[in-house]
Amino acid sequence: MTFTISGSGSHAIAGGTGWLELHVTALPANPGQGRANPANYYDVGLIRLGDGTGVWPPQAIDAEHQVVGCPTGTTTIYYELPPGASVDITEAAGVSPLAGPPGSTGATGPAGATGATGPAGATGATGATGAGVATGGTIHQVLTKLSSTNYDTDWETPASGVVPTGGTIHQVLTKLSSTNYDTDWETPSSGATLSYGTNQLAADVSMPTLNTYYDGPALVLSAGTWLLNAVVTLDGQGNIFDATAKLWDGTTVGSSTMTQCRGNNAEQFMAALTAIVVIASGTPTWKVSVAPYNGGPAKIVAAANRNGAGNNASTLTAIKIT
Repeated sequence: MTFTISGSGSHAIAGGTGWLELHVTALPANPGQGRANPANYYDVGLIRLGDGTGVWPPQAIDAEHQVVGCPTGTTTIYYELPPGASVDITEAAGVSPLAGPPGSTGATGPAGATGATGPAGATGATGATGAGVATGGTIHQVLTKLSSTNYDTDWETPASGVVPTGGTIHQVLTKLSSTNYDTDWETPSSGATLSYGTNQLAADVSMPTLNTYYDGPALVLSAGTWLLNAVVTLDGQGNIFDATAKLWDGTTVGSSTMTQCRGNNAEQFMAALTAIVVIASGTPTWKVSVAPYNGGPAKIVAAANRNGAGNNASTLTAIKIT
């Protein structure tokens, strides 16, 4: 694109222009001329290039045919020419011939913050109804698979002798072998006996030394998987104190917690613990131990001090699962 400038003003530059070719079409009345080859002029005019936010330093028009490189982002040429002077300007697309080589790639900036969660999508269409149990059938018929295809079933009358005669109340139909219809009525075996144990603190346990564990209720357990539940009641004897409690076998800790006693009006505070422990062999002793770590002196109590119901305020219960 070519345009002509004269006098004073500005003109837009197309995006992507790399340089401008200036051709002086008319000199002012009294231009200065130097001794360069081709001739260099002065007092022909000044131009400035800008990017919309500011301008770069002015450049003199000093040749009849002059090339001016455009910095990246050039959007406007400003000009000031004396009376009588005019210049044709041609925009050339590309990279400025006066530009240096590209710089090295800068370091990667930090990751931006995660954007807000988008709105929930619309509810999908209701799926087709699946196949159900075969309809029809008469009393005493049984639902029978007709093939390996899912839901390919029908109600059929079983062959005679499928269900044996006899039997008494609460007996169950039992397979006697892998042969079809080889069944009989049998009394089911009794259910498994639940194993459990409970230990309750018989007397208060004083805890005079900070950061020292004192033992509360304990149980000797056999091999198996056990569910342990424990509660210990702590009394600061009118003092403020903090304590840590743990459920352990002297080595392995199943669970732990901490509690705080504010010491007002002889208040008592509780620490509760639970754990599932697997005992491979032997008969380890599992117990609740408490260590005061601030304030005191304190104690583990056997009975609640208000509306007490016996020595059961500190209890360990174990239920054998398997």
